[in-house]
Amino acid sequence: MSKKNTQQETPGQGSKIMTKYDRKMQAYREQEKKAKAQKQRANLIGIAIVAAVAAFVLSFPIRSYMAVNGTYFTVGGEKITKVEFDYHYAMARTSFLAQNSYYLSMMGMDAGNIESQMYSTDLTFRDYFEQQAVQSIQNTKAIKAEAVAAGFTHDTDEEYEQTLEELKSSAAENSMSLNKFLRSMFGGYATESRLENVIREGILTTAYYGQIEDASGPSDAEIDSYYEENSDNYDVVDYHMTIVEAELPTAAPDGTPTLDAEGNEVAYQPTEEEIAAAMEEARKTAETAEATIMAGGDPYEEQSYGYTNSLLSSWLFDKARIKGDTTVVEDTANHRYLVAGFDQRYRVETPTVDARVIATMSGDAQSILAEWQNGPATEESFIELCDRYGENAVEGGLYEGLNTDSMSEEINAWLKDTARKAGDTAAFSEENGSNYVFYYVGVNAPVWRLSIRDLLLSRTMLDYLDRISENMTVEDPKGNLHYLKVEAAASEAAQQQESAQGQGDAPDNSSDGSADSAENPTDTTGEDVG
Repeated sequence: MSKKNTQQETPGQGSKIMTKYDRKMQAYREQEKKAKAQKQRANLIGIAIVAAVAAFVLSFPIRSYMAVNGTYFTVGGEKITKVEFDYHYAMARTSFLAQNSYYLSMMGMDAGNIESQMYSTDLTFRDYFEQQAVQSIQNTKAIKAEAVAAGFTHDTDEEYEQTLEELKSSAAENSMSLNKFLRSMFGGYATESRLENVIREGILTTAYYGQIEDASGPSDAEIDSYYEENSDNYDVVDYHMTIVEAELPTAAPDGTPTLDAEGNEVAYQPTEEEIAAAMEEARKTAETAEATIMAGGDPYEEQSYGYTNSLLSSWLFDKARIKGDTTVVEDTANHRYLVAGFDQRYRVETPTVDARVIATMSGDAQSILAEWQNGPATEESFIELCDRYGENAVEGGLYEGLNTDSMSEEINAWLKDTARKAGDTAAFSEENGSNYVFYYVGVNAPVWRLSIRDLLLSRTMLDYLDRISENMTVEDPKGNLHYLKVEAAASEAAQQQESAQGQGDAPDNSSDGSADSAENPTDTTGEDVG
């Protein structure tokens, strides 16, 4: 009798007996289903990873495209790219550091990490450079619009090529490719091709601005009128002065030493009575010296208002002052008296000089001069040498209005020699290693007149820029300009403070007996009822 499986169907369940093979196949199918699900999840994760990597990789050209072609913000409705903004930002930063690095170091500030430091109460230096960059862009766009409206044209090729050569030279000096150097200077998206239009625009607007500036100089009558109203700032005085110091006691009357709280000997501090007695004796001496101050005082010549002692300035520059006037002035802070005698007040009329100058620390002045003399020896050939050897970054080496008392005695004597004529040249080597080659152009107006001319012209051109830039409004919908956020926050805080002060000063309207009106001095519209 054959054996049969003793497991039987359970009546009424409609299922069969599970053999070993059946259980094995079921387990296999479940494992296959599980593996398939895991594979699907893996595929989904893989797709997500690939997508993320692709997005990360693609973001580089996208960011680059947006920097070059996207709108970073707008000025006067014209889009400004990040490349253009970065260029103006770099120029603003470089210009500031070139002019102020010495003062920054004197204040203990790190010029290499300047952006994170505070420029003002609210703005960091990064904010300030942003602000200056935007102002530069506003001015550039406004000047360009004026130039186009005026039909102004200017060939930018030569100046652009010169600028490009200078950039290439700087890149080579720093062992960099041109584009790598440009990125280090003008931002991570800068390249030669991307900056070309920005640089050419700068060349064009600079040329037009220079044309407007040349035509906007003040007249002689305007200069003279300004001088008459502000002569204290441009006149100088000659005078004699003697200082009489009060002889303050340096020890106690009884000779006992002065000790601090720890018992250490310190300098004796005279009493008010002792100071008053010493000052009285000094006053008597000063009044005696006043009688002979014109003959016995120390001479001070050609002193401007700002360089005279502040206690004497107003007296010396009083227009009623005449030769021989004397005075005694008490200097309480320094326990002394100033004795002064007036000689004269006048305006320095010494002419300044225009000259072309090759300034170099690495070249030899005599060799450069010899090279010029052995060539055509013209002003044009000197200009070529200026561009080749000059390290002063002044176009053509031309300096206008040189003060003939501003350099070494040897150079000053050569410049102010009355026998000097146009085309004269000379070479000078200074002890500090500086080398100068001069080409004399001619005389110019005195310092005071040039100073006033520059001041009035500067005011005129600032007014011009303000006027033409009025419509160059800045729109920053993406919030890329941080300084605007800082300014907005400061403005809002000021308005809130003003509003709070206004509410605090509002009149008391509680006469109707309402406590609510006393505590809330505003109507339902929120406007100050006062």
